[in-house]
Amino acid sequence: MTETTRTILGNATVIPLDGRRQILEPGHVVVEAGRIAMVAAGAWPGGEVPGARRIDLDGAALIPGLIDLHLHAGHGLTKNLGGDVDAWMDTVGDVYARHADAEFWAADAALQALERTLGGTTLAVPFFGGGDNVMRTEDTDCAEAHLREIEASGLREILVLGVDRPPFPKPRRAWTDGRAVEWPMSLSDQIAAIGTLAGRWRGAGQGLIDIAVSAPVIGEAEFAAADGPLQAVLRETTAAAWALAQGSGSRFIQDGHRDGSVAFMAETFGLFDQRSVLAHCIDLTEADIATFVERGAGAAYTPSSLMAVFGYCPAPRLLSEGLRVGLGTDGPAPDRSLDMFRTMFMGHRHQAIRWKDPSAIDAWTILEMATLGGAKALGLDHELGSIEPGKLADLVAVSRRGAHLQPRDLPVHRLVFFANAADVSLVMVAGRVLAENGRPSAPTA
Repeated sequence: MTETTRTILGNATVIPLDGRRQILEPGHVVVEAGRIAMVAAGAWPGGEVPGARRIDLDGAALIPGLIDLHLHAGHGLTKNLGGDVDAWMDTVGDVYARHADAEFWAADAALQALERTLGGTTLAVPFFGGGDNVMRTEDTDCAEAHLREIEASGLREILVLGVDRPPFPKPRRAWTDGRAVEWPMSLSDQIAAIGTLAGRWRGAGQGLIDIAVSAPVIGEAEFAAADGPLQAVLRETTAAAWALAQGSGSRFIQDGHRDGSVAFMAETFGLFDQRSVLAHCIDLTEADIATFVERGAGAAYTPSSLMAVFGYCPAPRLLSEGLRVGLGTDGPAPDRSLDMFRTMFMGHRHQAIRWKDPSAIDAWTILEMATLGGAKALGLDHELGSIEPGKLADLVAVSRRGAHLQPRDLPVHRLVFFANAADVSLVMVAGRVLAENGRPSAPTA
């Protein structure tokens, strides 16, 4: 189909999430050349729209594409390993460092892309690896195998390429034609590979793919316990990653902030700006929150994560300070999926249990964090996160026909508290339909 092709998504319950908290029921959206051309009340446009494909959404809720602000590549194929938390973390770290080849990363990417597509997650921000900061970034073949699958899926992704936690060197095993080669990986190996990948892939896939840079979170107690040489390596590692992010124009994204680490890393290493996103953010101190405000960093609230079991993320407080907060699944893993609807529900319950008050956070705020909040955290709210004319047409329709979604009143309430990924009926990214009637389709403009 051509660039001039128009699509009308009609007979919908349109929830624009444009800050006005309005609902158009019925409403319709006209998409042209990958962008939203019109958002209006009424089931269909009043006149003919030449050359348009009409899709009847049968009253489905039409929302902006969901944005998963924190997850992990690799976990899709390792979540079946199970076991207790510590054993699983150790196992996946070993798999990523010594056993996973390019074919593994491609298969995992294809699986996760399918789950994201069918669940309505149009933009995801996965870390390339996991465990205790085991980032498989020194081997460009592995990351490129992942990125090729994501590019083919038609989804948006910002892949976070990080460096391992010091000290170095780290044992690595590379696979070539079924043969293993052991070698010691250095910090410079990872930095060089990340730079190469950023140069190749930033803006790839017609702008759907981007690269971010990461370094391990270092707390004050960890730094104080390190001897002089290790402190020097911690400084070198953090400085190298930060310099690479700044030099390449990439976002700087970290996994695992808690209990003073935000303020400590800002003061000690000179980190964070408006292109930084910090994940988990549990048990934040007043100094942490002040640092967020001063530096303008975004936050990823991960209520389904294990860190949310061990500590509290003050998402309402962060929002009240005017900060940019989105939602992340921290999935997949043995105990959680990539279902953003489940994460929304958990986000509400996490706050309600903390304050023993069901009104501690409302459904509108939760849905905003899953869409516009994620876009704001990434600095993409001028293009994504709401249904407004001129923005990119990343749209998700959620069927309201299921028994669990009846009666059809209070659509935002139903989405946050009752819907799940299986209710997604249509997914569009940049005007291309990736899933229809709950099934994946070849990307079409």
